[in-house]
Amino acid sequence: MRNEAAAEAEAKGRAEGRAEGKAELILKILARGHVSMEEIAEMTGLPLEEVRELAKKKTA
Repeated sequence: MRNEAAAEAEAKGRAEGRAEGKAELILKILARGHVSMEEIAEMTGLPLEEVRELAKKKTA
């Protein structure tokens, strides 16, 4: 039981870390201005709306 909880917490932490890393990469790509949001969504597998939300946070 304890091992299951630890494994779940570890998996959740890894997923959150990957999401944060992906968001950071997207913001760097957007800052360069050479790639459209649609292309970023396609390359990352994220929904276009999520890429747009990240872009809004960047400008806020």
